[in-house]
Formats: sequence, C-alpha cells, structure tokens
Amino acid sequence: MKYSRFQKPASVFTFLILMVAMVVMVQAQYGTSKTKTAEPKKSMATPAGSRTTTATLTATLVDAEKKAAQKAATVQVKTTGIALVDPAKVMEKPHAGQGHLHYQVDSGPIIATTTTKLSFHELSSGPHKITVMLAANDHSPLGPQQTLEVTVP
Repeated sequence: MKYSRFQKPASVFTFLILMVAMVVMVQAQYGTSKTKTAEPKKSMATPAGSRTTTATLTATLVDAEKKAAQKAATVQVKTTGIALVDPAKVMEKPHAGQGHLHYQVDSGPIIATTTTKLSFHELSSGPHKITVMLAANDHSPLGPQQTLEVTVP
C-alpha cells in the first residue's frame, strides 16, 4: 500500500499524542516522585468491584558493584499478597489478588513478566534507574513500586 506524504506522519503524530496522554495520566494518578531503595508501599488499589487486597513488593540489586563493573544489573524481587500471573493466560482481565511485574531501565521500554529475577546487560557508563512495579492483568499500575539506582563505571 502506498501512503500519501501526509498519511504516514499523521499516524506517527497520533501515536506520539497517545503516548504523551498515557504518561500524563500515570503521572497525575501516581505522581512523578521516585524513591531510592526506600520502604515499599504496603497497599495497592484493586480493579473496580474487587475486594481490597494488600500486596508488597521489595526489589534489591544482586551483587550490585560486581555486576556494574560488568556493565550489567540484576534485580531480585519479592512479593507478598499477590499471585504473579501471565496476563495473556487470563485474557488481560483484572482479578483481585493477581498481577505481574513491570521492569523499566531509565525511560526505556517496559518489560512485563512474572519473572522475579531479571538481568540487564550492556548498560552504558553512568547512573541508571531501574523501576519495578506491580501491575494488574490489564497492565494498569497496582501501586507498589520501587526504584533502584546503579552506576556503571
């Protein structure tokens, strides 16, 4: 299919507008402040009509200095009060007490997974922030999140 010179840029522009709108909505709901390895939040919101559930998330860096020297970082996550479920297996429908993890390095892509230990390789030199968040089956944030900081020499 051949695009006119205006069709392709319009679709890119629409995509960018949608991405900005999503970022603004998340920032409005959860704020823009990020914490270092502080106490994780203890409660989480649940989908409408669901029972209230309490979940926790604790993220730590494994062998932080050794991994940083190798231009890598490994994150180990422990959760309580929630079953980690592949969202595709429940057709991405939210259910109380279920969720998965979202990992993000700096402002890079979000990795959605049930894996509680994940390594990042080929990190550039300098400081990096790795954010780990509990997400519902529909990928909406559930509340508990933690931001870790690592500096690659």
